[in-house]
Amino acid sequence: MRRASMLTEPSALLIVSNSGRAMAESAARGGYVVTVLDAFCDADTRSVARCVPVPMGDRGLDAQRVRGEAGRLAAIDGSLGFVYGAGLEHSPSTLSWMAERFRLLGNAPEVLELLRDPRRFFALLDELEILYPQTTFEPPSPAAGAHWLVKEAGTSGGMGVRRWRDGDARPAAEHCFQRFLEGPVMSVLFIADGADCSIIGVNRLRTAPMGGASSFHYGGALNRVTLSTPQRAQLGHHCAALVKALRLRGINNLDFVLDAGRVRLLELNPRPSATLGLYDEGCPGGWIRRHVRACLGDLPGEAPPEAGVTVSGHRIVYAPHALGIPPGIRWPHWCHDRPAEGTRVAPGAPLCTVSASGRTAAQTERRLLDRERGVLDLMDQALPDGAQAALS
Repeated sequence: MRRASMLTEPSALLIVSNSGRAMAESAARGGYVVTVLDAFCDADTRSVARCVPVPMGDRGLDAQRVRGEAGRLAAIDGSLGFVYGAGLEHSPSTLSWMAERFRLLGNAPEVLELLRDPRRFFALLDELEILYPQTTFEPPSPAAGAHWLVKEAGTSGGMGVRRWRDGDARPAAEHCFQRFLEGPVMSVLFIADGADCSIIGVNRLRTAPMGGASSFHYGGALNRVTLSTPQRAQLGHHCAALVKALRLRGINNLDFVLDAGRVRLLELNPRPSATLGLYDEGCPGGWIRRHVRACLGDLPGEAPPEAGVTVSGHRIVYAPHALGIPPGIRWPHWCHDRPAEGTRVAPGAPLCTVSASGRTAAQTERRLLDRERGVLDLMDQALPDGAQAALS
């Protein structure tokens, strides 16, 4: 249902995210003047926005540096619309501080506060009759069997998730223990206006290989996932119930696992997620413009249809060893999040993102893998023999 907005849409946006490239590109397509605070300030982001680097900490963006850089921007122009992505989950107080200085276009700090408290969040899921994997707040007994995860609250992109082994040290931050389920991990991207919502798309997620089997870092996604009618109905219920309970606004994301054919919720990401880029080209004016308008009360009646019948995907390429980006490197057109020349990329850190499309999910996956290998070969060939190895 469309609702007429009673507020004026801003002409310029401030985007704050671990990696703001996809959001910045979408916002630029929508005609906004864009400023980005993120951890990478890669070449793609700088081509569409003014970009200010902010370092990452263990759990997200350095909150003190975010406030420092944002404070300087607020002194110049406090009329900027403020859109946030991943990176502030650990610091709802920073989101509150930002909302006092800019026009917040997204979910309220109270939503992040709730999600940072696993007991409150899972109690809400129980109240809404939303299924999730078996969860406890004390270390599971070895007699409980199966595999368990320990999950820190207030993190994103799988940074706070690891396998739990009896005798491991517990995290200092709020956390829970959750039974590991073997089913496919997926996500649903949806848009809301605080009362109603519509689904943008369903995606299959992959974790990154860095760190071996213990790694749950985000590694990429494919769109156009086929679900059964009952599964889609479950997802629709979950999205609608959470929107009404939390008055969610703008673009949000739910991660879930299919367990014996049933949807079990893993987490709510109350902001645009990394899968946004899989849908933006098919949305006239970009999804960030629709995000802004939904936050102002103007919800699109339905998601625009996806063009064609191809499956699109992206894959995060992590550096296998220390790398230096040489001058004059010629990146393929399917590379995104390209580091600036002279950047040093630490072992295990994101190097770039590759994208591909195909007639089937399997074909798209093969192309993504080939392109990942192509990027790593490009890096090996960019410098004389031994030069990259010397960085390790």
